[in-house]
Amino acid sequence: MSKPKANASPQKTSQETSWLDRPLSAWLNVRVEVLIFAVIVLLAIFTRFYHLGDRVMSHDESLHTYYSWLLYKGNGYQHNPMMHGPLQFHLIAFSFFLFGDTDFTARIPHATAAVLAIAFLWAWRRYLGRKGALIAAGLMLISPYMLYYGRYARNEALIMPLALVTLWAVLRYLETGATRYLTWLTVATALHFVSKETAFIYTAQLLFFLAWLLVDRLSRAEWPDWRARRSFYLSLMVAAGALAFAVIGAWIYGRLVPPAAPSPEAVGAAASAAKHSWLSNPVSLPLLVVALAALVAAVYFLITGYGWRHLLRERAFVLLLLLFSLVLPQLAPLPMAFFHWNALDYSSVGIVHTLIFLVPLTALAIALGVAWDARTWFFEAALFYGIFAVFQTTVFTNGGGFFSGLVGALGYWLEQQGVHRGSQPWYYYLLIQVPIYEYLPALGTLAAMGWMGWRALKGQHEAPGEPVSAARDWKAYEAQQYSHAPVFGLLAYWSVSSFLAYTLAGEKMPWLTVHITLPMILLTGWFLGKVADGVDWKDFARRRGWLLLVLVVTFILSTAQATGAWLGVPRPFSGSDLASLQATANFLVGSVVALLSAVGLAYLSTSWRTSDLLRLGVLTLFGFLALLTAHTAIQATYYNYDQANEYLVYAHSARGVKTVMSQVQEISERVTDGLAIQVAYDSDVSWPFTWYLRNYPNQKFYGSEPTQDLRDVPIIIVGDNDFAAIEPIVGRAYTRYDYIRMVWPNQDYFGLTRERIKHALTDPLMREALFRIWLNRDFTLYFQIRQGVVNTPQAADVNMANILADWQPSDRMRLYIRNDIVAKMWNYNAAPSGSLEADPYAKKQVVLRPDKVLGSAGSEPGQFQSPRGIAVAPDGSLYVADTRNFRIQHIAPDGQVLQVWGTYGNLMDGGPEAAPPGTFNEPWGVAVGPDGSVYVTDTWNHRIQKFTADGKFITMWGQFGNDGSPLSLWGPRDVVVDAQGRVYVTDTGNKRVVIFDADGAPLGQFGRAGSAVGEFNEPVGLALDAQGNLYVADTWNQRVQVFAVGPDLAIMPLRQWDIFGWFGQSTENKPYLAVDANGHVFVGDPEGYRVLEFDNTGSLLRWWGQWGAPPEGMGLVGGLAVDGHGGLWVADAEHGQILHFLLNQVAPASP
Repeated sequence: MSKPKANASPQKTSQETSWLDRPLSAWLNVRVEVLIFAVIVLLAIFTRFYHLGDRVMSHDESLHTYYSWLLYKGNGYQHNPMMHGPLQFHLIAFSFFLFGDTDFTARIPHATAAVLAIAFLWAWRRYLGRKGALIAAGLMLISPYMLYYGRYARNEALIMPLALVTLWAVLRYLETGATRYLTWLTVATALHFVSKETAFIYTAQLLFFLAWLLVDRLSRAEWPDWRARRSFYLSLMVAAGALAFAVIGAWIYGRLVPPAAPSPEAVGAAASAAKHSWLSNPVSLPLLVVALAALVAAVYFLITGYGWRHLLRERAFVLLLLLFSLVLPQLAPLPMAFFHWNALDYSSVGIVHTLIFLVPLTALAIALGVAWDARTWFFEAALFYGIFAVFQTTVFTNGGGFFSGLVGALGYWLEQQGVHRGSQPWYYYLLIQVPIYEYLPALGTLAAMGWMGWRALKGQHEAPGEPVSAARDWKAYEAQQYSHAPVFGLLAYWSVSSFLAYTLAGEKMPWLTVHITLPMILLTGWFLGKVADGVDWKDFARRRGWLLLVLVVTFILSTAQATGAWLGVPRPFSGSDLASLQATANFLVGSVVALLSAVGLAYLSTSWRTSDLLRLGVLTLFGFLALLTAHTAIQATYYNYDQANEYLVYAHSARGVKTVMSQVQEISERVTDGLAIQVAYDSDVSWPFTWYLRNYPNQKFYGSEPTQDLRDVPIIIVGDNDFAAIEPIVGRAYTRYDYIRMVWPNQDYFGLTRERIKHALTDPLMREALFRIWLNRDFTLYFQIRQGVVNTPQAADVNMANILADWQPSDRMRLYIRNDIVAKMWNYNAAPSGSLEADPYAKKQVVLRPDKVLGSAGSEPGQFQSPRGIAVAPDGSLYVADTRNFRIQHIAPDGQVLQVWGTYGNLMDGGPEAAPPGTFNEPWGVAVGPDGSVYVTDTWNHRIQKFTADGKFITMWGQFGNDGSPLSLWGPRDVVVDAQGRVYVTDTGNKRVVIFDADGAPLGQFGRAGSAVGEFNEPVGLALDAQGNLYVADTWNQRVQVFAVGPDLAIMPLRQWDIFGWFGQSTENKPYLAVDANGHVFVGDPEGYRVLEFDNTGSLLRWWGQWGAPPEGMGLVGGLAVDGHGGLWVADAEHGQILHFLLNQVAPASP
């Protein structure tokens, strides 16, 4: 009779008598177990591949697929740590090679890996039990995260089978000591390292577990030197304590001290992030040094006191040594962080810094391997780094990829932990992701731990093994050292450590929940398998257990109904309206049925053991949770996959992307009989449109600076950050369609407090709203509560269709189709519009280049940051509002700096002391009075300051307010002074113009919010002509208004004209005006990058300008000022320069 396998699943009789071993029929010799598992695998194939290409490629997916497509097209691949490891790029490219490049084929490798993960659970039967393996496979099948990210082109799907192989290989080696399982572990670990940097977390978890396992075994062993044994454990205690306090201290430090803003000397945000890394903060650093020193001491006492030869017989130690030595060279960025050295610095100095640690760590790894088993280690190392090199270098076509993977991968992601990408709260997994999606394995994990804890208290846990003598027969000892593989210990530890690791990590993203969920599913399967093994199913059938099961199900359902009715809104017995009566009926029916079923259970249970009833209850409860989990997974994967109401995504592409692409494809095929149409797109929408437009040969990427040559492009796709910039280009010649491009989940869970949680749990209406979100992702009631429209007529407008259409947070985009193209597409219902021009000013364009360009971007005297207002002094010198240098510069016409005054001061930082006279918070306007005095609009201190011609402070007036008082200002933008010394100020936020005397005494005001004559919407620029008429740039009404000013300050509207420009409402789109001696009005079009010249009646005479660096172009047009000698000064706010144009030197316009 053959010896039974160790740790085989416990059965009441032999395995041959289990119902799982029964053949399906006499003519089909297939066991029930095989059939069930085959059905699960077939369902996995179906669920992972069904409509795999329907969902829009997310931002990250499009990066993965596009660079894979470039590799498939023969353009090579270079490893970039930002996009993780190279494995998936090679797999996707191979899929494209076999099946073509589509959204569906891009996800084939990931869906295949997800299926393989479920299939591999067949090998786990030894450790989960036969029923446990079937249950775990079923849980993997319906898990929301395993299903959703098993159909997603990112690395998590590839890691699923690798993680299962890794843990399985560890258990197999611990149990058998067979070298082949070391090879399994090496291959799985190598593939994980070329997949994603989570390999470092997995490896660290495994090293800690193996170390704990080793220490546990050594605690029962007899040491030749008991003093060394004592010193070993004391050193370990010090190391563990120091490490624990270092992690806790770093977490507290990170919450109390936010990352510092990058200094000007820092090279990018990465340098700042590295300096804020938990590895090098002042709390953790000394503790980590202590932990490292104590650990080195512990290793010394272990080797000298226990013996190297004896250690090598410990399988846990062999695994520990192998894994540690294989990854040791890749840990170089860790000590580099102590010195603030950047592993991504590939300069000669940076390479030296890297080699200082890489060389000794590599030497140490080799020394450890040779000291263990040189032949075996070199084989495993060659296998590990062979796989690593093939993928990192793309089959040796990119040598630098080896080193970017060796040190750059960990270096980059260490920096990202300091960045805290996503800025999610610490409870992101604990209170959001797991309770919403993975509640079943979480409850299963808690139940398994509780059950094992209860067994331990009763002394029913399995014996860890007999004490070991160092002098005993080592062959016999080795044969029995892991006769019981630590399945529960490994899975429980992995579940808890994963939760802690990803919670403590700086970057928290929804897809990382996959790594938390996987061990919980295995542990839940193991636990439910044990529960199912404890049921005598033959006896259950003989005693009509099905009746007991029906009563259990009825009791659970009726109790849930009664509880839900009692906690819902309206509550039972609360009124006589229909809703209240329905709630009362639901409560009463549920309560009565629950009571009757409880009585039936009490009667039938007298003949059943309590343990049997508990097992039945547990299986029934988890059966209900399985149905609910399947509902959650199907809802997220097949219904809400392109919508914003799911929480398991982040920066997720909305359906509008594919809607736009279907229109682009349809138009292109009709117009060009293929994909040859020209399509332009900006940097905002570049991902995922770079992927979706890959096969359009005439695509055009224009970044964030559109130019007028885009008018030749039939289709333009633009993101919301560039809406204002594109409007002057498309004008009236394009038809616009608006869409949501990218969505983020509702993030009202930020900033949870005890009061908010209490309100959510105790307020019936809010509790009902949150339950609807949890069950069906229905935000209707929640937003009705937020908007205060519950039980009002307006509540009907707050429905899911409208909520999703106006979802926030989200990014928008626009599709512009040229009108002549629209006219050809009959289903767009647009009449031919050839008479509409993109820009009615187009024919008036001239080419005018500056004869002087003063200054440059910077903060030194003579340099400017976003210069705005300009004023010309009687002597021809210039006063410039150097807005974001918070100062006024007085310069000569040749650029010589005459005076500079002003520093930063903000009244909001502490009142008048924080912004004394002569300090500014973005001065936007400047003017010179008849006596040479200089007036400055101190915009965000909401005041006007007056200075002498050489910058000495005289007086100031104004404060923030919107109460109608002339001295209550809100963001005053521009200022002019007339011949009588009266000061006119555009009080932009209060939609008016205010008039003061030379010392700030109010003389009058006019205007109010509106679009009628004399009303304003964002008035900005001011100008006076020779007759004293006042010109106002009424920005958001897109017009210039002209007013006559009487001797008694009576304001009389004279005329107005529309401006084809000023489309955007950004903080930069603030136009200025100037009027010359001929009455010509110069109008800045900031985001049109041009200057318009009108006569005094509003007839356009000409315009000039295009985007570009001076002198060929100009950026954002700021202040304007005529020099009195036939010239015009223009502030280029974007390039930090002042331009001078001679108005009589005009070149012919380009055709």
